[in-house]
Amino acid sequence: MPKLVRTITTDAPIDRVFPYLADFETNAEWDPGTVSAVARDDDGPKLGQTYDLVVTFGDRTLDMVYEITALKENRLVTIIGDGSTTRAIDTMEFSEVPDGGTSVTYIADIRLKGLLRLAEPFLKRRFDELADKAEAGMAAQLSRLAAGEKG
Repeated sequence: MPKLVRTITTDAPIDRVFPYLADFETNAEWDPGTVSAVARDDDGPKLGQTYDLVVTFGDRTLDMVYEITALKENRLVTIIGDGSTTRAIDTMEFSEVPDGGTSVTYIADIRLKGLLRLAEPFLKRRFDELADKAEAGMAAQLSRLAAGEKG
C-alpha cells in the first residue's frame, strides 16, 4: 500500500498544535475512523507511551495498540500501530509558518497482514477516503484550537 500523505495548515501556534496531536488519545476527536483511543498511563506523550485504539474499517471494528517510537518536541511524532490484521506507521511532521501558524504533514503507511495483503491494491481508494476524512477532521479540530476552543 502506498503511503497516504496529507498536509494541513492552521492559524494555531505550534506550541498548541504539537501537544494536542502528539497525545494520540485525541485521535478519536479528529479521525472519524477511530472509535476510541486511551493512553495506558497518564504521563502524557513520551517515547514508549502506548495507546489502545478501537478503529473501524467498513463494517469491521478492530483493536489496535499504538506506541510512540519517535518524539521531537514541536517537530515530529511517529507512532506505530499493530492489530490482528493491520500494521500502521503514522508520522506527523510539524513546522511553523510565517504568520505564526503551523503546518502538519501527516503520513500514514498502512499494511495489511497475511492473506489480506493481497487485497491492498484493491483497497487504495478506500484508504484514500479514510485519509481524506481524517484530514478534514484534523483541520476542523485545529481550527478550534486556533480559535481557543477545546475538543
